[in-house]
Amino acid sequence: MFGLFKETDKKLDTYEQMSSILNTLLTYEIRDLPLRYEFWYRVAIRQEEYRTLQAEHREKISMHTAIGRFHQVQYEDTKQKCAKFERLTDIYKLLCIEEERQTMNHRLSFHKEAIEEIYEHVQSKHLYTYCDAVQRQFWDAVSEDILKAIAHLD
Repeated sequence: MFGLFKETDKKLDTYEQMSSILNTLLTYEIRDLPLRYEFWYRVAIRQEEYRTLQAEHREKISMHTAIGRFHQVQYEDTKQKCAKFERLTDIYKLLCIEEERQTMNHRLSFHKEAIEEIYEHVQSKHLYTYCDAVQRQFWDAVSEDILKAIAHLD
């Protein structure tokens, strides 16, 4: 009799799914920083790296040379990456506040299907790790979809 009933897997709510997705995504983004530092310190280091790169590229922008135009493109790209990263970390910070859980879960429920689909892809991320370029493209796509799903949270 004891083996007849199989324990069912706990169904995660939208809040927990989003928190898991963002945690995995941000962990991927800061993976190359030393593990001895705390998560939020590593996030701050990555943000500062983006800002420093942005400033360096901005200094070297020139429309008169090809290398100057290269710096223009890199400046715009770094600026966009920094803004995405900051937005994702801001939302993750909101998800870390337990008192806001019910409100956030309600607001996220409007995009429940999209979040569930992203969550399923992140859970099977091992399919996308065979090549660094493919892995980067996968996480960029996850980032884009998450940003669309959380656009209404402000």
